[in-house]
Amino acid sequence: MIVNTEGRIVLVNHQAEQLFGYKREELLGQLVEMLLPERFRERHLEHRVRYSTAPVTRPMGASYELRAQRKDGSEFPVEISLSPLQTEDGLLITSVVRDITERHKAAEALRKAHDELELRVQERTAELLKANTERQHAQEQLLKAEKLAEIGALAAGVAHEIRNPLAGIRGAIEVLRENNLDSEAQRPIMTEILERVDRLNAAVQDLLEYAKPMSPHKTRLQLGDVLDGTLSTLLRDPRLRGVVILKDYRQAVYVETDLSIVERVFTNIILNAAQAMNSAGTLQIALEDSGAEAVVSFRDTGPGIESAVLGKIFSSFFTTRSEGSGLGLALCKKYVEVLGGRIEVSTQLGVGTTFVISLPKRSEP
Repeated sequence: MIVNTEGRIVLVNHQAEQLFGYKREELLGQLVEMLLPERFRERHLEHRVRYSTAPVTRPMGASYELRAQRKDGSEFPVEISLSPLQTEDGLLITSVVRDITERHKAAEALRKAHDELELRVQERTAELLKANTERQHAQEQLLKAEKLAEIGALAAGVAHEIRNPLAGIRGAIEVLRENNLDSEAQRPIMTEILERVDRLNAAVQDLLEYAKPMSPHKTRLQLGDVLDGTLSTLLRDPRLRGVVILKDYRQAVYVETDLSIVERVFTNIILNAAQAMNSAGTLQIALEDSGAEAVVSFRDTGPGIESAVLGKIFSSFFTTRSEGSGLGLALCKKYVEVLGGRIEVSTQLGVGTTFVISLPKRSEP
């Protein structure tokens, strides 16, 4: 197609007729802007005038997408090359117009294929990462199980070697007391011996419990009832005599869990709080339904936990007290994880500590 400096079409070939859907006589003498969508015509006029002042052979609109318009109003992407042509009648401009619809379709198809490929790569990468994480977790669990098995074998041997002599010592002391062979001065000493024997027996039992593999026997329980039952059992424990218990059970919350294991966890956390408060303070126990989980919190008014200690409290054999095996909270963590839950702790020095236990919940029918 050839236009003059006024922008009027002076020559049209057959390919241009087919491309735009006009007959030759419909195009000759018309402004070339008729072949553009309305929204581009004003801008094209400015470009055309500017080009006429310094005509050179170059592609048109290299920096933006060009659109043309057929006689029926449909638009299509084009690529246009401009060339100046000096004639006796003055400057003419030759425009070579190419329909690049198929090129755009191919580019779009390539882009979609690239996006799909990238998505598949991301999905596959995520699958591999998940598989790798699961493999690492399985390896960690295997190593943990092997370690616990070793500890279990050691604990069984230690228990055998320690418990029998301890039983003998306790029995001998009891015989002496029953036969009044202890004097007033000796009686406190014998009582202390018995207490230490019981403490050592408890430490051995904790070690056995920690090393023993566990398979929970789950039943449907109302956690409020479990908490009340645990507190009822502990009412006569001297460590709780000066502790005020505040209960906040907003609603009945049912879970599918192991009664024996849950009672052990609750007992341990309650006694741990009482010891932290030196048997004088307030323990608030709250039960909430968080949707997928039942959440039990134990908030004491003890001294709080030092930051240097906080990260170690669930570690095996770690304790800040002169008494105890250092396995109490480690056992709690193990028990809760066996039940598919988690245990978390928050603390503030001088204010107190809160233990939060989250257990998978079974909705009430």
